Amino acid sequence: MIKAILFDKDGTLIDFVATFGPATRAVIENLSGGDQHVAQKMADAVSFDLSTMEFAPDAILIAGSLQNISDCWISHVAETDSTAFLAEVDRLYVEYSLKSLAPFPSLEPTLKTLQSKGLKLGIATNDSENAAQSHMRKLGLVTSFDFIAGFDSGYGEKPEPGIITAFTQHCGFPPSQVAMVGDSVHDCTAGRVAGACVVAVTSGLARFEDLQPHADHVINSIAQLPTLIDHLNMSEGMM
Repeated sequence: MIKAILFDKDGTLIDFVATFGPATRAVIENLSGGDQHVAQKMADAVSFDLSTMEFAPDAILIAGSLQNISDCWISHVAETDSTAFLAEVDRLYVEYSLKSLAPFPSLEPTLKTLQSKGLKLGIATNDSENAAQSHMRKLGLVTSFDFIAGFDSGYGEKPEPGIITAFTQHCGFPPSQVAMVGDSVHDCTAGRVAGACVVAVTSGLARFEDLQPHADHVINSIAQLPTLIDHLNMSEGMM
């Protein structure tokens, strides 16, 4: 029986390109101090197109952590304190992403439906915990989640399983009763290593064929999740 669901955030709950395309360009423009040469080098370092605000399929921004992104950029700016620079990248991303925040239309009704079934809900993101809290707070959904953790919450970052294990312990359920829902191979890998049921969604940039080998189930969006959970729990109850 699935009793708890742990969601990735970007590409799963919110539209990654619509939210982080404009935000990434704004962050780069700020950190580069308006120097177009530096800005281009920073964009190239994370496989981001400044003019179209699009991401390459293998861009580190898609599945990597904010720490990974900061590490790619620090050599292009005057800052030498990596801790201070990471904090500034986080601050800027929160500021600008809140302006372009684009939740999927199915987000709120899906969460309400899952909560009505008595399921515990959580977020596990490679973004910062502050960003995840800020995004959900702006959407009026922060209280929908029993657990929100980022790469900096002390559990490690995906594809390592620590953040999923922390959620299972927080809820008091074994991993087999938890579904990890995400749009990247990193999400799937973390969930599988942790022993969770892995549900991939194709609402991010990864294709079905990229996700299917790493997931137990693949759906188009979280809108299909309540039906899938009902099916899984009904099948389990009949055994």
